[in-house]
Amino acid sequence: MSKPRILLDTNILVSGLVFYGNEHQILKKAETGSIVLVLSDFILLETMKVLGEKFKGYEGLLDVFLKHVLFELIPGELIQETLGDCEGKIRDKKDTHVLASVMISDPDYIVTGDRELREDLNEYLNSDKAVTSTEILEILK
Repeated sequence: MSKPRILLDTNILVSGLVFYGNEHQILKKAETGSIVLVLSDFILLETMKVLGEKFKGYEGLLDVFLKHVLFELIPGELIQETLGDCEGKIRDKKDTHVLASVMISDPDYIVTGDRELREDLNEYLNSDKAVTSTEILEILK
């Protein structure tokens, strides 16, 4: 059986790097190789920005973490090419890149702390792929 491919939103990645809650447990699963992370250039840049602005001193954690995990990277150029097809399908236009990432990579699950984004993704995809960190940990048990 193949490992679940899980796309993480920025808020999950930041929380997992900075705090020791459910989000950190998800990152630990990536470190042990039980899941494959799906990350985009947009999410990585946004994560670096948030760490730099809100969590001074934590900026280096992302690079250290990425050196120890298996992940698939969705290049920014591919996302840019797909953004036009995604416009207007997500209430918060700042999250359009997440839908583009999902359309390109077709992950098994999308984990985000943003309730509105989860609802929009599940409605658009006609699925229950977009889940909370608590839900993904239950699924992975």
